[in-house]
Amino acid sequence: MPCETAHLRDLSQGEHMLVWGFRAMAFGVGACPLVQRSYERACGVMGSEALGALQVFVRELARRGKRKVTLCVPGSYRLSRDEQLIVAIFAAAQMEDYPRLEAHLAWLLADACQPPFPAAACLVAQAFAMNGLILRVPDMAPPPVALEAYEADDVVVPFRRAI
Repeated sequence: MPCETAHLRDLSQGEHMLVWGFRAMAFGVGACPLVQRSYERACGVMGSEALGALQVFVRELARRGKRKVTLCVPGSYRLSRDEQLIVAIFAAAQMEDYPRLEAHLAWLLADACQPPFPAAACLVAQAFAMNGLILRVPDMAPPPVALEAYEADDVVVPFRRAI
């Protein structure tokens, strides 16, 4: 999923709904009755709580994030790198992969992971999971590197400390 030409059509229903709700909140139309109804239909009784948690996440990101986050406009089929990262954050929360969640949040915030972000992400992710809206953790495996790439004189490979 993390590529330059990612599109909404590549997303699962839950991922699409997450991005749609996130954009709506970020662009100030999260209170739209259509958004609220859609979350209530998709998540049942947890719909309004999930949307509220998403609103807290977006509001606090705008207030406390230390870098500019790039979003595509509502209705766009394109998916920005930051939107892919947002999906990865909520997917990590759904998979209960907390180290990955914290690492992605630190990158999104350009700061240490801090409350209320993990709690908000987990609430939304759990509401989605309880209603069959699966968020996929993107494959983040690094590409294979040929050993010859490190044989040049001007390349320095730092030592890795054993953990």
